[in-house]
Amino acid sequence: MKKLLLAMVAGAALASPWAALAEPASYLKLAVGPSHYSGTLRSANETAWNLAYGQAMDENWGYEVGYIHFGEESGPPLVQQYRNFRSHALYAAGVAKMPLNKAAHAYAKLGLASIESRGSGSTLLGSASETRTNTNLIGGVGIDYRFSPQVSGNIEYQYFGDTFHSAVTLSAWTVGLRYGF
Repeated sequence: MKKLLLAMVAGAALASPWAALAEPASYLKLAVGPSHYSGTLRSANETAWNLAYGQAMDENWGYEVGYIHFGEESGPPLVQQYRNFRSHALYAAGVAKMPLNKAAHAYAKLGLASIESRGSGSTLLGSASETRTNTNLIGGVGIDYRFSPQVSGNIEYQYFGDTFHSAVTLSAWTVGLRYGF
C-alpha cells in the first residue's frame, strides 16, 4: 500500500505543470549545423558538431565548457596554397540567460577558446602543411526550448574569430539537444 501511494504521489508530481518549470542545474548538449570558414581567398561552409557540458549557477547565470569541430574544407585554397583546411576548438564561456516564457529562454555567452587549425596542400613544387593554435575571445547567442524537465532543444550562433595567421574567420550555426541532470 505504501509503495502504491508513493508511486501515485510521484506520478502526480511529474505530471503537474510545476514539474515542467524546474530546470536541472547541469546539462550535456550535442549540436550539429553549418560552420563557416571565411578566408583571404574565398569562403566555404562545412558541417560542424558541438559537444558541451554546462551548469547553471542560478536562474540567470551559468557556464559552459565544450568542444566544437568545424569540419574539413577541401577545394580551392582558403589561404595561401592550402587546399585542405580543418579546425576545432575547446572553449569555456560564461552564460547569461533571459526567460521568454515558461518553456523558452534566450541566452548569450562570452568566453575563451583554444582553436587549432591545420592547412595542407600540394603544388607542382611539393606538398606543405601547417598547424596553428591560438586563443580567441568567443561569443554566442541562442534560444532554448524545454520539451520536458530534462530535455530541451536549442538553436545557437557562435563566433570564434580569426585563426591561422588571422587569415581565416570561424563561426557556426547549430541545432541541438540538451539533456539536463
